[in-house]
Amino acid sequence: MDEDVTQRFVKLDSITLARQFGTLARGNERAVRLDLCCFLIGRIVEPDFDQLSALRRLDELADAARGDGPSREAEQVERLCRVLFEEQRFRGDTDTYYDPLNCCLHSALETERGMPITLAVVMIEVARRIGLELHGVGAPFHFLIKYVDAESQVEHFLDPFHAGREIDRQALSERLRATNQGAGPNPESFLASVTKRQILQRILTNLKGAGVRKRDYVSAIAATDFLLALSPWSLEDRRDRGLLCYQTGQYIEALDDLQQYHEHAGNAPDADRVADFIERVRTRIAQGTG
Repeated sequence: MDEDVTQRFVKLDSITLARQFGTLARGNERAVRLDLCCFLIGRIVEPDFDQLSALRRLDELADAARGDGPSREAEQVERLCRVLFEEQRFRGDTDTYYDPLNCCLHSALETERGMPITLAVVMIEVARRIGLELHGVGAPFHFLIKYVDAESQVEHFLDPFHAGREIDRQALSERLRATNQGAGPNPESFLASVTKRQILQRILTNLKGAGVRKRDYVSAIAATDFLLALSPWSLEDRRDRGLLCYQTGQYIEALDDLQQYHEHAGNAPDADRVADFIERVRTRIAQGTG
């Protein structure tokens, strides 16, 4: 499938943002700037926020968390958590959890509130600035942070939503096993580090869901454009984009996406339902042009 089809019917500014995002996010894993990618995502929600101010905030947090000299990883992490969660009081937002702004790094830096994954990105990006490598962990209940002690080679898990508290690995494994109940993948697989692309994909999926929940289908479409810029071959996102375009009356666009989905995912469980929807879209187009 041609990536240009993903962008064909969106506004010019959205085309530019999605293309910029795709260029930044699809590079070599170590070269991907998670902060800059997240700032582009933030423009879906607040197009005019001050990115330079957000970058300065990350740099200031790093300056506060940077030690006077060489120190062990555990000490660096402890100092980082002290700065973020005791001095600056970053916390998970339990009051307006599904607010689209909670998916935005720049908003988390302004309000010191956010979703688990957004606060995890704050930790990862501040840590990167002081030479400390932290990893995201896509646990099913909510996103966590992991680091490996270089001396002991022991993995440590931190919960950014709850002030960076450490979670015992055995307790975490038992919780995963209880949640899994013998079905699906090995629960231990959920404790593996995720890539930056996977972090961005999860943020965008959250943002798309937040848009649908608020019936802000324009924002949900923009988030899906970013997802398709990240993974142009994602048939599920192409289907979702078609359904969202239908909700906003963009019937030609909806037909294009849904037909591509149906052509390439003909054996999907929802193939018949999508085929019925395609006929409904064609009827709408005929009514509008007849």
